Amino acid sequence: MKKLAILLVAIFAINFSLSAKNDTKDKDYYKYNWKLTDIYENWDAWEKDLAFLNEQAPKYLEFKGTLTKSAENLLNFQKFSEKISQVTSRLFVYASLGQDRDSKNPIYVTKLQKLQTLRVQLSKNTTWVETELASISKETMKKWMDENKDLAVYRHDFDSFYRQLEHILDEETQRISTYYSKALSATSNIYGSLSTADMQFHKVTLSDGKEVVASPANASKIYVNNKNQDDRRKVSEAMAAAYAKNKNTYADILVGLYQGRWASSQLKGYKSCLDEVLDENNIPKSVFLNLLDVASNNNEALLKYRKLRKKALGLEKYYGSDGALELVNFEKSYTYDEASKLVKACLKPMGKEYNNLLENAMQAGWVDVNEKPGKRGGAYSWSVYGVHPYILMNWNGTRDHVFTLAHEFGHSIHSMLTNKYQPYTYSGYASVVAETASTFNEKMLLDYLIKKAKTNEEKITLLVQAIDNISGTFYRQVQFADFEYNLYSKIENNEPLNADIIANLYVEIDKKYNGDIYEHSDVFGYAWPRIHHFFNYRYYVYNYAVSFSASSSLFNQIKQAKSSKESKKAQARYLQLLKSGSKDYPFELLKEAGVDFTTKEPYMAVVKRLEELVDQLEVALKEAGKI
Repeated sequence: MKKLAILLVAIFAINFSLSAKNDTKDKDYYKYNWKLTDIYENWDAWEKDLAFLNEQAPKYLEFKGTLTKSAENLLNFQKFSEKISQVTSRLFVYASLGQDRDSKNPIYVTKLQKLQTLRVQLSKNTTWVETELASISKETMKKWMDENKDLAVYRHDFDSFYRQLEHILDEETQRISTYYSKALSATSNIYGSLSTADMQFHKVTLSDGKEVVASPANASKIYVNNKNQDDRRKVSEAMAAAYAKNKNTYADILVGLYQGRWASSQLKGYKSCLDEVLDENNIPKSVFLNLLDVASNNNEALLKYRKLRKKALGLEKYYGSDGALELVNFEKSYTYDEASKLVKACLKPMGKEYNNLLENAMQAGWVDVNEKPGKRGGAYSWSVYGVHPYILMNWNGTRDHVFTLAHEFGHSIHSMLTNKYQPYTYSGYASVVAETASTFNEKMLLDYLIKKAKTNEEKITLLVQAIDNISGTFYRQVQFADFEYNLYSKIENNEPLNADIIANLYVEIDKKYNGDIYEHSDVFGYAWPRIHHFFNYRYYVYNYAVSFSASSSLFNQIKQAKSSKESKKAQARYLQLLKSGSKDYPFELLKEAGVDFTTKEPYMAVVKRLEELVDQLEVALKEAGKI
């Protein structure tokens, strides 16, 4: 959610980067690669905007002392800040996308250092803003907004500002904190370099004599397709070992990051880092704690599923690397083009506007499809205001990646709808709503595929997909959130932390959610550095589980409605959510869409759904003679 426009300069706190080579590529190249020239034609254009920002930065000081004088002055400041924010974001995303595509190119570090220097200057020139705004009484601000319709656009922003007034730092404290911002961000940069640019994954020789690199993309493909348990285990342990060899460095990075975040929270008067994160979007702490409680105390169906898998696969021991292997002989790989057609087909019921936007999002230059040396792993959708979203994939042909593609297009369409219907100040959205849009698409795809299933084997495969979806997006993310919560609690209570303490905590929480069925290697406890969310964000992973619960509820309201009329109403409420951006607090928007998180009901609905699916799978496996 965007706050006051000036505060958006903090976008530089995330570390990513860029290449300008793509402007010479032909159309066929862009079918599977990003076209970054949609943002800037070349480096000269990028540098021109950077120079513009450096020229504009001192002008913030010209507004000092004027904001309290009139609504017009305040509005002019808001408009100026929005312009700076948009250009800043475009510079940052252009560089970041390029680095994510080719992190080995050193030019990206240079460009981002320039941006970081600018960020510090902008911060220095705006330390006075919040203090001056705080001197405007709520009554005066209300009067100005009632009289000036252009200023009234920012009503929710200002309401949120006054709600958090007690946590706003005075000008001098803010000025001092900016001196340290560049140094503190270096810790996150170190993690990025260590895990991407400087990461060297081990090579493993498989049972057929083939040598493979145990990278995340290769590992996930082997987990799904390789029938040899020793091969799967070797690859898993080799990948974990690549992170474990730097366990002490990763521990120092993590502790340093968390101590810095805790210091910032204390400075603002918060009792914990979690309180600060939740306060931004006015989220009750009970939402987070209820999530941990429900997931950790209602995992019987999850444990039953793991035991069914072990029995169906005929394994004496069960490893984490066995969790993705198909239970029946229904192997199928997908090209990116085939996956795109499936995503289009499953989302056809979402209406003309949604599908027109989807068609646009699938055009050449918007998706970077394949894994490449130096390319960042994983997947994401990143929207550039005034341009379009960019989707990163590392295509491996699995069904899981088909679902990932649907997930990321959910983010992209969400951004496109929000940008279309909201002013710039509300064109972002809270992460909990973001992941609702993405996981909703996964449910649409699953529903479509299940209806198209033609054999018992295909039905079993899709039931497993549905269960794994709940396991990975709900239970696993809550497990990570629990781990993160415990780490922050130790930092906040001045308890010692090192690589081994963190590893023991990771193993302990894993058992809390997954029981004792898994066999773990000696390096399992050091698998946490793979989860970049722990390093790059604060309390982000819980959003996946909350959002999964929300999308489950919204999907059920549409698909299980008593009549076509009620279904259309539910769909309209959901689409309105996607169009709303951050114009209100996320849980208010979700409540308007039909999901109430003041209760545990949305979470328990996920638990109940898992129980139903596992029971169905048990029956199907018996019918297939697998158990």
